[in-house]
Amino acid sequence: MQLLSSSAILLDAVARAGSFRRAAEALNMSASAINRQILNMEADIGLPLLERLPRGVRPTPIGERLLADIRRWRREQALAEGQLRELTGQRRGAVSIGATECFSTAVLPDIIRALWQYHSGVEASVQIASTEELVRRLVAKELDLALVFNPPARFAADIVFRLKLRPGLVMAANHPLAGSRNLRLANCLRHGFVLPDSSVRIHEFIESAFREAHIEVVSPLKSNSIAMLKSMLRNAELMAILSIFDVQTELAHGELAFLKIEDSKLEREELVIAVPSNRRPSPAAQAAIALLRGALTDIASTQSMTENVS
Repeated sequence: MQLLSSSAILLDAVARAGSFRRAAEALNMSASAINRQILNMEADIGLPLLERLPRGVRPTPIGERLLADIRRWRREQALAEGQLRELTGQRRGAVSIGATECFSTAVLPDIIRALWQYHSGVEASVQIASTEELVRRLVAKELDLALVFNPPARFAADIVFRLKLRPGLVMAANHPLAGSRNLRLANCLRHGFVLPDSSVRIHEFIESAFREAHIEVVSPLKSNSIAMLKSMLRNAELMAILSIFDVQTELAHGELAFLKIEDSKLEREELVIAVPSNRRPSPAAQAAIALLRGALTDIASTQSMTENVS
């Protein structure tokens, strides 16, 4: 079922490729044929849609506006086609899930396997991105649902699940403090901290906690890679402050320990499952949401670090 004109599809392909030649190679067409169709489209509209440059093309402002509409129409067409296939029994549904990196190895694989087990035939798409990018894709209705940490106050999406949880101390399983109870930040300073840098959402929570506790920390390493921080913890008497969801795989393998900070000034992070506003989740998306609610609540409650589950 093709509701968009071939010219509109070609315009999108050329804009994404950045040149007629690269688009032609991808589509197995001649560059001149593609150019001719787009020239006819520009003639019909009476406005230029692409700026022809010495080394490629770029959309004009009018072209950008039209491309945004074309891409939205293509997403809506794909959604309609999927719904029709579900109604005719040709497919058991599809779901596109967005999440941050920490869910890619520990939570989402189990959720996808459960979906396949209880809802055979479901087609799943998982996109891993930053919180900012997930918010953008969700608002643009490019995702069916997303797991988002600390969403912006003005969030043009519907929140169907909310969990507040406090980060904890993470260290090697054989760290001298790994078996401790009633840990305070001040007790940990001699061991040193590796910390997420300012590009990671949890950074501001950690900085605020140290300020509130009147503690000045000089970290030997800051990084935007949680994986690197965890790797540094395995063979050193260092510590980190991370979310319980950052270390699920390592906890399961007995490599790291996750401890509550008794006198923590750390604010609780907010984790939400959000869906596009004004769009009812498909049966496959509803099934994924139900599985995620259960899994996230179980993980968080095991550590007794939560409040306000809804």
